[in-house]
Amino acid sequence: MVRTSGAARRQGQGAVRQLILLVAVAGCAQLGAPPGGPEDRNPPHLLRISPDTNALNARPRNVELRFDEIVNERPARGGQDLASLFVVSPRRGRVDVRWRRSRIEIRPRRGWAPNTTYTITQLSGVTDLRGNVDSVEHRYIFTTGPTRSPSSIRGQVFDWVAARAAPRAYVEAVRLPDSLTYAEFADSLGRFTFRYLPPGQYHLRALIDANSNRAVDRRELFDTATVTLRDSVQRELLAFIHDSIGPGIAEVSVMDSTTLRVTFDRPLQPNVPVTREQFSVRAADSSVVPISAVVLGRAFERERDDSAKAKARRDSVVAAARADSIRRANPQPPAPRPAPPVQPPQRRTPVDTTPPPRPSAPIPETYAVIRLGQLLAPASSYRVRAEGLRNLMGFARSSDRVFTTTRARPDSAGRRPDSAGAPPRRPPSFETAARVIRSLFAPAATGARHSLGAARPSEPVRGLDGQRP
Repeated sequence: MVRTSGAARRQGQGAVRQLILLVAVAGCAQLGAPPGGPEDRNPPHLLRISPDTNALNARPRNVELRFDEIVNERPARGGQDLASLFVVSPRRGRVDVRWRRSRIEIRPRRGWAPNTTYTITQLSGVTDLRGNVDSVEHRYIFTTGPTRSPSSIRGQVFDWVAARAAPRAYVEAVRLPDSLTYAEFADSLGRFTFRYLPPGQYHLRALIDANSNRAVDRRELFDTATVTLRDSVQRELLAFIHDSIGPGIAEVSVMDSTTLRVTFDRPLQPNVPVTREQFSVRAADSSVVPISAVVLGRAFERERDDSAKAKARRDSVVAAARADSIRRANPQPPAPRPAPPVQPPQRRTPVDTTPPPRPSAPIPETYAVIRLGQLLAPASSYRVRAEGLRNLMGFARSSDRVFTTTRARPDSAGRRPDSAGAPPRRPPSFETAARVIRSLFAPAATGARHSLGAARPSEPVRGLDGQRP
């Protein structure tokens, strides 16, 4: 057994420290990139999906998505957890989405149905720990059977009352009777397509999802339809608020002394005639104001547009005739036109002149114009009543509304609307004006030098006719 002294041990420890220091200095002296590397600005990138997209005869327990970095457990937008960023179609019951750092596992609680084509849509919003967001929507497809069904359902979703397409509407196709639910989001023009559906009967539902919970809430617009699918089906869905309360009068505005605009709180059912017998106007003393006509809003707008176009045509004809008469009365030789400047050719971006899509069904009315048979009195109260108006679901309701006319204002001639029947006041003639001025100023001229001091003592005072008084 060899024993070492304390001095030898201390000497050996000192040599080890020197060796470690030399290694550290040598490592620091080497050139290289700073620790941490460049700042990461890229969103999570998918490395692998299992089963692979477009796979046939797949028998997965979970669908696993593996990314190149750790995925944030909270999405940047669109929901509270990762489950809100994935749409599994079809589904039966709830779908579990589990987070495993750089992996995401998706599995329906009731398992994958056999001989079914599945579509998993990854919405925009997946983010990493640095806040980089993947703003692209991805779609993965696999089949648990040997083939895919060729049948499909296509359509378009509209906001019916607004008469415009519903972008990003949430659409479901529920197969009857087993309630296997296919889900899809419409594009920016409200168009949707369900592919790889087996033939059968389906219940369609389109929802303008305001809170992105994929469920119909109160006062949200939706529409439903039932279709029978054999090869392909195309269907238009008109979303509106389903309400069991009929339309009522929300506001009455005075357009002029014989015209009222009545706005409803709910749209009216199309293709149902609205007559003047359904409306009544009464004054504060219960006297009836006669109604000559009731015109719904879109018919009134067409009349107004046609009148404006006819007036523009008449004005253009009159202006052309006036210019022609002036040109004939003052003939002048035509002035030489300067040559237009030569401009280099420019590349113009083509302008899309395609009109926005509109629903094929009639647009519901939201207001009516009432034309009266007599003038409304200024600063007076009236009551308008509507009877038996029906909403989009066919429910009827009667309602009334009180409005007050404004105080009459004088026009450019100084007359008020309530004095329209009085004869106009004519301006005085020149002789009458001169006589009035002479009678007013001639008597006061003699005392002007005493009261105002305007005339000198030696200056004689003359009248308006130039003679001495």
